[in-house]
Amino acid sequence: MKNYFTLFFTFLLLLSCGGDHESKDSSTKNLEIESSDNNGELNSTSDNLEKSLGKLEGLFNMDSEDESSDNDLPEVEALEKLLQMSGVEGQGNTKAFQDLLTKNISSSGMFTTEAILSLLEQSGVSRVELEKLINNPDSLQVLVQEVEAKRKLEKQNKPKPKARITREQITSKNTPSGVSLEEAILIVQAESGPEATMAKLKTIDSLAGTNVMEKLDLNEAGYVMRDIERKHETPPTAKEKKEMELLNKLSGQLHSDKEANQLLVDLKKTESDIASGRLKASPAYKRTIEGKAKIVRIYKNDLERKAKAAKLKFQKLNPDLYFGEESEATYVGHRRKAVYLPLGKLSFADAVVKANHPLLKTQEVKNVLGEPDVWQGFDMEDITGIHSLGLGGTITVQFTDNALTDVNGPDLYIFEIGQIEPTDLEISKDGKKWIHVGKIDGGVAEVDISPFVKQGELFYYVRLTDLKMKSGLPGADVDAIAAIGAAMRLNLDSKVLFETGKSNLKPEGLIALKELAENIAELKKGNVIVEGHTDDVGSAETNQKLSLARAKSVSTELKKLIPDSSFRWKEKGFGESQPLVENDTDENRAKNRRVDVLILPN
Repeated sequence: MKNYFTLFFTFLLLLSCGGDHESKDSSTKNLEIESSDNNGELNSTSDNLEKSLGKLEGLFNMDSEDESSDNDLPEVEALEKLLQMSGVEGQGNTKAFQDLLTKNISSSGMFTTEAILSLLEQSGVSRVELEKLINNPDSLQVLVQEVEAKRKLEKQNKPKPKARITREQITSKNTPSGVSLEEAILIVQAESGPEATMAKLKTIDSLAGTNVMEKLDLNEAGYVMRDIERKHETPPTAKEKKEMELLNKLSGQLHSDKEANQLLVDLKKTESDIASGRLKASPAYKRTIEGKAKIVRIYKNDLERKAKAAKLKFQKLNPDLYFGEESEATYVGHRRKAVYLPLGKLSFADAVVKANHPLLKTQEVKNVLGEPDVWQGFDMEDITGIHSLGLGGTITVQFTDNALTDVNGPDLYIFEIGQIEPTDLEISKDGKKWIHVGKIDGGVAEVDISPFVKQGELFYYVRLTDLKMKSGLPGADVDAIAAIGAAMRLNLDSKVLFETGKSNLKPEGLIALKELAENIAELKKGNVIVEGHTDDVGSAETNQKLSLARAKSVSTELKKLIPDSSFRWKEKGFGESQPLVENDTDENRAKNRRVDVLILPN
């Protein structure tokens, strides 16, 4: 099996790296087909290839405990099907095979060239030999022929399987000793464990007075003994069943590198508690914990590689936009796309301002807030954690603890799932005056706002409008909305900080600033801008001076609480010039009397 794994990945790498060689010398190879003559055959072949590719997942299980190379395994059948379609047996469909692999694997991000090389090296393939194959224009055809010849030879040399055993033979007590094989197996397992050995098979036959078990292949006997063991083991409790269902869900749909890390820590702790006896667990629960730990570890390692690449790409564009490891996070979106955000969970939309749905289905609008949390099942009705805009529907969200601003590269990410459904995007500073950015596609949409804004401008509102492309679940299906987070924004009510018309901090104001300082300190470094704002009561000049004095009071106290020299400080007084809402009621004036703290990269 390992040989097929190695050769298949070599084959895959050649498809992605050697396309130029094939196109330059197409007259000397039989690896292309004339689409005008074979359209029907090509479509049929592509359908079969998609089914075969789905079965190939088993080839990528490096930690499998079953070393069997039986030719009836689904992944081996799939590989044989692919090889047959590649032209080995005269079908001449290599182009369909190559196109499908290139479309569904190479460009999807599932298997990058570096990941394939890493797997090849683990499988013992020499890079020198690999280069020879790549540099040989006919290497693809030669490699396929070698794989097929090797498989045929192994088929011929494989010994015939031994006899199999029926369920009636296992459970029947009509034996010379009156002891069924099932009972004999349980007795032997209780004494020496569940593993199948020839000595154990002979002992089982001796107890039952038969010669059935020792005629079995050890693999077949192992399956039988394992089934008997699990049939009679203590079943999982209701609580364990619930946790096992949740783990099945979590381990297959992790949303970020931090989520994967935390789940692996939890699984390792549970494993440790079971091993030490601190936690009593059923065998099925124990197996689930061990199995999910392996799966999450593989996923975590793969996500860490993607996260590293995404972070490197971002920091090449924005070398100064970094707040520290505690805040940063990498998220996984549609088709496993990795998105690095320097402010992590602070990057996501915080409030829904307005939502319009053509069928008034707005009860799930809050699903667009916060980090990605979609859960998908086999059917569309099983999907949770999203809000579908509906055909022509809209949603307006607000960022309250950070801001959207122009950085180098993408500035805004829209996490959408399902089919690619285009959406119209607008952004605003105040939720009133809107800037039209234009159409964005589905999946994980990357938006660069630089053509529409000035450097340093901060935006707090995003509006999405579905462009009426019909699909299984009508309307764009939004999971999360994230600004890169070049600015973290914290708001303080002046009523808590100061007496009316004063700039000296009140005792309760000092307490509020301590909590605020803890949030700022998590970022490790940055430019801290403290802005003072007032209502429209009094003269503009008086309000401007008061707002600046209040900003300085807050800044002075925060510096005492955060003595770290990695932060740079600046105070601004805006008076009544930047109200959050109209100064037309006492309640609104109270909202406008505030101190805003912005943390930007230094």
